[in-house]
Amino acid sequence: MDKANLEFVKRKLRSEGFKLTMPRLAIIEYLFSVSGHPDVQQIYSGMRTEHPGIGIATIYRTVDLLERTGLLRALKLESGHLRYEIIRPGDHHHHLICTGCGQVSEFGDCNFQMIAAAIEKKTRFKIRGHNLEAYGLCPRCYALTG
Repeated sequence: MDKANLEFVKRKLRSEGFKLTMPRLAIIEYLFSVSGHPDVQQIYSGMRTEHPGIGIATIYRTVDLLERTGLLRALKLESGHLRYEIIRPGDHHHHLICTGCGQVSEFGDCNFQMIAAAIEKKTRFKIRGHNLEAYGLCPRCYALTG
């Protein structure tokens, strides 16, 4: 686990007046340790062995808190199902989401900055950040559809 990122999350929550309870901290540590983009049920299942006292309602509340404070990103699958990833400061990437199987893949190449200045000039809107999610079929699902 990246201790610097964990410390950043702790400082951010404290600065916004939130307590660092044991369950919150355990959920945050789990999110930093897991690869991929788990949903709430996967977070709950992944934590149950080590933290059997943390209920699914606590996970829902913590995920909501982390998302509201900008520390967690929700990825919405076409079905409406939500998957999550902890936001690491300085990490900039986007997502390809398969509408067939729900697989989420990350990609880092981003040419948005090249057009941002033109968008700002035309709209007078000051862009502070962006997020891109592309929906389609992964190679496996595409091969199955023929």
